[in-house]
Amino acid sequence: MNPLRSIITRLLPKAWFSPFESANPSPRRGRVPGAAPRDSKLDLLPGVRRELVRRSRYLHKNSGFIRELVGNMAIYATGDGIKPQALTGNADWNKAAEDYFARWAARCEITRRFCFAECQALVCRGMDVDGEYFIHKTRNADGLPRLQLIESHRIGDADQNDTEDGIGFDAYGAPAFYRVLLDDGGFRDIPAHLMIHIYEPESASAVRNAPTLQHSINHLLDEMELLALEKHAVKDNCDVSRVLKTERGELDEDGDFSIGNRNAQGEVSEPGALQRIVGGKLVALKPGESLDSFQPNRPSPTFTGFLEHLRRDSALGHIPFEFAADSSKVGGAGVRLVVAKADRRFSYRQLILIERFLKPVWFFVIGDAIATRQLAEVENWTKVAFTTPRRITVDAGRESQQNRSDVEMGIKTLHSHFAEQGMDFSEEMEIRAQNARALLDLAEKYKVPLEMLYRPGGGIAATPAVGEPEEPTADGNARQPG
Repeated sequence: MNPLRSIITRLLPKAWFSPFESANPSPRRGRVPGAAPRDSKLDLLPGVRRELVRRSRYLHKNSGFIRELVGNMAIYATGDGIKPQALTGNADWNKAAEDYFARWAARCEITRRFCFAECQALVCRGMDVDGEYFIHKTRNADGLPRLQLIESHRIGDADQNDTEDGIGFDAYGAPAFYRVLLDDGGFRDIPAHLMIHIYEPESASAVRNAPTLQHSINHLLDEMELLALEKHAVKDNCDVSRVLKTERGELDEDGDFSIGNRNAQGEVSEPGALQRIVGGKLVALKPGESLDSFQPNRPSPTFTGFLEHLRRDSALGHIPFEFAADSSKVGGAGVRLVVAKADRRFSYRQLILIERFLKPVWFFVIGDAIATRQLAEVENWTKVAFTTPRRITVDAGRESQQNRSDVEMGIKTLHSHFAEQGMDFSEEMEIRAQNARALLDLAEKYKVPLEMLYRPGGGIAATPAVGEPEEPTADGNARQPG
């Protein structure tokens, strides 16, 4: 390159006279923070991430709006727990594996304080507040598989230079170990195959993840400060009950609620004497004076609308504002759109939890059961599906009717139907088969038609009364008894 051109290129701004107007500098706009485009791990430095987590946790403790956003995501994404369903060709083995996992899930955490469904909810909340969560696959004193929950602040460099924000990488850029900070100031390196790092990826060059709600931190901190100032102003206004409007005169210190003027001619009426005559509290006012009740006008509609804008912008990128806070301003079609967008967000969070958390845990637990001969080894034991909680809907009646029609026509399978309802296909069909067998046995025992047991009001045609003509047959002749 020409040396002179190289010098001019370095001296001139990076974008000057660009056909892309958004790249040109302007004295009417502030400088956009940040360096030139680079790897995300260089933007989200350890100090920056820790500060974001600190502020995000503060908001989660003190902002009702943030608690609602985080709580809704955890409730609708995990519900009463996402449950596994084995998909091998051996139905008996599938049932045995699911039962084994269910027994393990009752107290799967190393401290035995949380079940597997509670662990899912904690991880889901941590992904929003901290941006990520870590699960250590470990064992208890008896050698049984257990999960250790590790929050994001426990993973760090520990003043060492061989990790990037607490994660060590191999020559190919894959995580090799995770550095866990201990209470005594030391640290412990855990191999990557024993650690599960759960987060919603936003960049391929990122090492750690920022809180999901990091873009709304300043908005919500400003809202809390503005609300605190406005509440103080409202209290000050409410402390004033009446206002005396006067052109002359002053308050008479000798009387109660009396207004006088030392220079005025004559004497004013005594409020106490009038109160004994007509009741209530009276004040005596001079000409040109009035005593009015004070009516505060704070907070103003403009202020409340400003706060709504802050909250709307804060909710973007997470779940719709109307779903989390206020749906009174949207109509029928708008409500359906809001619910559909929220359902997509919940489904995506379920996908992240399944792929990054639940599947590795299934492999860990069931693989250990196979290795210890508690379960037989079968082909495709790693194939597993997961039943999520019932999906949110706004038209339950109409969608239920359409769903029944799809199942009856074969457009939708029973497995898909039960999965959408948050139920397990095998368990439901097992219960249905048991109920059918019980009905057949009762009908045989008491010699009654089967339909009378499950449809007594319209299952059996009424028996013709004595003397009434029999129903004609297809050839027109009366049906003969016997």
